[in-house]
Amino acid sequence: MKQADEDFYSMFYIEFFKKFNSYNELPDSWRKDKEILANFIFEHIKNKQKVLSVGSGNGFIENELSKKWGKELVAIEPSKTSSKWLKKNEKIKLINGYFPDCLHSTDKFDFAYMSYIDYVFDDNMYVNMLKDIKEYPINDFLLIGASVYTPNFKESIKYLIKNLLSFIGLYNQQRWGYQRTVMEHLAIFKKAGYKNIEYGKLENGTYWIRAKNE
Repeated sequence: MKQADEDFYSMFYIEFFKKFNSYNELPDSWRKDKEILANFIFEHIKNKQKVLSVGSGNGFIENELSKKWGKELVAIEPSKTSSKWLKKNEKIKLINGYFPDCLHSTDKFDFAYMSYIDYVFDDNMYVNMLKDIKEYPINDFLLIGASVYTPNFKESIKYLIKNLLSFIGLYNQQRWGYQRTVMEHLAIFKKAGYKNIEYGKLENGTYWIRAKNE
């Protein structure tokens, strides 16, 4: 399988913006799900002064937060293509680049979050990203929209067969990303050095993990 890469997402957003012209045109069910996430994040940041979004994508959540939270929100997004709408929001400081290289050493944040982004990382990349966040230092971090699966015997066998066929060149499809069990996520957070970790699930089934520096 080929992992979805930067070129893939660039092409995806080119087609995405051909179909939609604003956040309001996005499907109601999709927007309602993201609004649940935005409200959850807001409850964590309402008393914060400066917050960082790592990997803001099309910026829907950040746009929603800017409607109800008036402090400083900095959004990092590697893809210039995906940020088309977010650039128009003057309440948000948008930086195109990769964390932490695109930030100045003087930038300090009370809180940071990532939304629906862990699936792009293999285990080593995932651990290193969390270490970078922890050591920045960012002392309060939220991963929301963690890609979680609950394996059963049938699904485990299907997964093994697909990977075997892919390895020998007989199965080819686009890999969207990595999924992990909750315990696998927590193990990676611990490997990155976090000890103060909590997690849960929102009303729409979305998993979240919050980690704080000791």
